[in-house]
Amino acid sequence: MKPSLITDHPFGEAYAKRLGVSPWGGNLPGPKVEEWRFTPLRSLAKIAFAPATAKVDAIPNNVPLIAGAARLVLVNGTYRKDLSTVDLGKGVEVYQGKVSAKQGSSLVALNAAYAPQSLALHVTGVAKKVIHIISISAAGSEPAVAHPRINVTAENGSSVTLLESHVGLPGQTYFSNPVASIAVGEGATVRRYVSVDEDSEAFHLATSLVNVAAGGIFEGFHLGLGGALVRQEIRVALTGENAKVHLNGAYALGGASHHDFTTVMDHQVPNCASSQVFKGVVDGESHGVYQGRIHVARDAQKTDARQVHKALFLSRGPQIDCKPELEIYADDVQCAHGAATGEIDANHLFYLAARGIDPETARSLLVEGFLADAVNEINTETVRDLFGSAISAWLKKREVRA
Repeated sequence: MKPSLITDHPFGEAYAKRLGVSPWGGNLPGPKVEEWRFTPLRSLAKIAFAPATAKVDAIPNNVPLIAGAARLVLVNGTYRKDLSTVDLGKGVEVYQGKVSAKQGSSLVALNAAYAPQSLALHVTGVAKKVIHIISISAAGSEPAVAHPRINVTAENGSSVTLLESHVGLPGQTYFSNPVASIAVGEGATVRRYVSVDEDSEAFHLATSLVNVAAGGIFEGFHLGLGGALVRQEIRVALTGENAKVHLNGAYALGGASHHDFTTVMDHQVPNCASSQVFKGVVDGESHGVYQGRIHVARDAQKTDARQVHKALFLSRGPQIDCKPELEIYADDVQCAHGAATGEIDANHLFYLAARGIDPETARSLLVEGFLADAVNEINTETVRDLFGSAISAWLKKREVRA
């Protein structure tokens, strides 16, 4: 049966008219597509987005900068050398590459059709600097759309640490459709940490496609703190024996934010391992989604694959949907998944109150401790501290709103 698609909506018509090309048909996934049933795109489909052309002359103040890191800046998907630091150190080259026309999901195909270029990183050695990629969305006076594209190739035996910050200018309606393609070579190590802290009127639908070769290590962490409707879809293929993947994440949502983490771990060969830990807190009228699928092919014996999702309600208004899946065709494997949701333990609050800690501070301490289990999975200390500080800042804003 063909997947259900939302067709003929204003986004496709507006985009085609302004670019002078045929409409792409607005083929966004509809509610009958199983992977999208918790994240309806009706609100996105109603908006007539134009190609993003707004100018940005500086990096927004809310983007934290790491001392000593190399900085690469994209504005509406276009590489801005004037805002970047081009000295990446030894072992890494950066260039503006072409975007592959290879088809994938409708959003990947849309990115391939309209991305102005790709930010391509070629890693040939052991990169000493953290490479900080800052993707800025700016709409201007009318809703706008951009398609950032990042391609990373880590050659055999190489190593690199990437930090991505996705932000937008406040008070603007924009749609960011980023795609990242990452190839981890034999014996290579890629650490990638992604922060999505979009504006409250922003749509952000990201797709990450990762391939890990024999003996390769991929460590990913995704943080979600803002945006009207956000989805981070991460698909990882373990294609060489003894590949290892650690994919973790955390989210803190308030207001009417919607954040969807969808992960697919595809074990294609024997003797590989993957682990996932995702934790989140929800407040206000927000909606958190976690969908995690582990696929083990028939020949992928000796697979070790695990995933855990836990979420905490900070009030009675928000919603959590969780859907863990195991699809196993091999016999000799160790695979497990776990999921749990609940409220803050009243006994823990009482314990802290009995020691003179006020209720809001006590709640913040418990929330930070809850999310720390996921954040502590980050091996790069500077990034771990940065993400921990971002969560603390979110909690302080929540206290002010309360």
